[in-house]
Amino acid sequence: MIVFKKIKWKNFLSTGNTFTELNLNDTKTNLIIGQNGAGKSTILDALTFSLFGKPFRKINKPMLVNSVNEKDCLTELEFCIGKNNFFIRRGIKPNIFEVWQNGVMLDQSSSAVDYQKQLEQNILKMNYKSFTQIVVLGSSTFVPFMRLPLAQRREIIEDILDIQVFSVMNQRLKDKLKDNTEELKDFEYKINILDEKINLQKSYMLELEKKNTEEIDRKHQKIQSLLEEENENHHAIEEFNRQISEHTENLQTVSTSSEKLKKLNKYLMKIQLKVRTCQHEYKFFNENHVCPTCTQDLSEDFRKEKLDTSGSELENLQTGLQDILSAISQEEQREKKFCEISSNITNLNSKITQLNFQVSSIRKNISDVENEIKNLEESNPDKKAEYNKLQILVNDKKAVKHNLSDLKKDRDVLLVASQLLKDNGIKTRIIKKYLPLMNKLINQYLQNMDFYVNFTLDENFEETIKSRYRDIFTYESFSEGEKARIDIALLLTWRAIAKLKNSVDTNLLILDEIFDGSLDQTGTGELGWILRNFDEKTNVFVISHKESLEGKFDKTIRFSKVKNYSACEETVSEVD
Repeated sequence: MIVFKKIKWKNFLSTGNTFTELNLNDTKTNLIIGQNGAGKSTILDALTFSLFGKPFRKINKPMLVNSVNEKDCLTELEFCIGKNNFFIRRGIKPNIFEVWQNGVMLDQSSSAVDYQKQLEQNILKMNYKSFTQIVVLGSSTFVPFMRLPLAQRREIIEDILDIQVFSVMNQRLKDKLKDNTEELKDFEYKINILDEKINLQKSYMLELEKKNTEEIDRKHQKIQSLLEEENENHHAIEEFNRQISEHTENLQTVSTSSEKLKKLNKYLMKIQLKVRTCQHEYKFFNENHVCPTCTQDLSEDFRKEKLDTSGSELENLQTGLQDILSAISQEEQREKKFCEISSNITNLNSKITQLNFQVSSIRKNISDVENEIKNLEESNPDKKAEYNKLQILVNDKKAVKHNLSDLKKDRDVLLVASQLLKDNGIKTRIIKKYLPLMNKLINQYLQNMDFYVNFTLDENFEETIKSRYRDIFTYESFSEGEKARIDIALLLTWRAIAKLKNSVDTNLLILDEIFDGSLDQTGTGELGWILRNFDEKTNVFVISHKESLEGKFDKTIRFSKVKNYSACEETVSEVD
């Protein structure tokens, strides 16, 4: 249970630089009265500003600061929950927000929003909307339960019954479902990608196999081409050997000796010398008739004899010279042909050597290509590597499909849980359990205020109101005074349920100008009786314009304006 003890404020709205302080739990019933603008409703704004950072009435936050001092706006609130004492200090200009527990300020490392959430969720365990429905009933900015949309009605009841945790769980479940859906999409996308990669890898391996086969065929063709080249070289070698044989046979027919040619050249030189001698002698006797040495006359017979002898010898020598020249020419021809044949044989042998070297190279190339083919047929490293890649992709797909299967199982569980956590699920079952009690309390409070109708709320919090004659009405069918009775009955019912559930149980109840509104004299009297007969742990504060109510409450707090600042004065009364 939250027990509010004390609240104080300064420079807040029309309050000056001196703290206005009110004890919230020293008397059971309290009346706050004063003229319009005196500041009697400031307690509501100070209370909600301390707890939730915003005023009860529709006032902009900067307007909360006193317009004269324009700074040091501050509220302080003391309350306890069980054995823990809490103190909240909140201010504007400068901005202050402190929460103290048992004299120790709570860590402020988080943002102001998170700090406020910590206060509402972990300490107060209620929000602004629940607070204003259970603690405050006002006539100005307060929106009665029956005038709220159905969704907001449900939120308030969930807070009172302390089942808002199911809404939190439902929201988290929705987040998990959203995450699950996103993960499912991601895994399905991954599977599609892996399928594409596997198909591409298979196609690549088929292409690689095709290229491997084509490479082997190309190497076989190369071997065939090398064998054909080798065969052509063998035929060429055979042809060259045949030509060498022919040249060798021809060489035997033209064989000669260089000594013979030398001898013939010597004979040629001797004959040529003799020919020159004979020619000289023939010329001498033919041209001379006197011996140049002894100057004797040469006889004609002698000259004729010499000329005949020289001519005959010269003719013989000329014939021999021609025979030797002819023999030399023949020998030279034979020598030239011998050299040509020898050169041809040498060239052919050189070609045969080259061809044999080419054949050896071809045989080596054929052996290398055959080894390459053998390696391609027996073991393909690229093929093994690509197969390993394919196996990795297949294993990855299996793992992803396994994760996808787990996610689908999780989704099935989440969907079942979502059905339970929906508004028409477990929360509705709990609400249905409490609805009879709620309707019973509402009708009891209405009867205590002399309003005899049968008021019933269903699980959707839509009302059915029947008169004692079974006529069916709605909330909007009644007068403002009758609506006020219904609003008060609902407020008191929610407080009773909250106390029963120990969810939003508090000692404080504030009624803002309820007695000044549409309640008639009977309704006012019945409500006063109800308030006075609350349990001892409830402290009621009634804000009113009616001076006639003074003296009917344990304590009267009168607000007034003193030098344009709000001030209050407390009077304790004895109430029968």
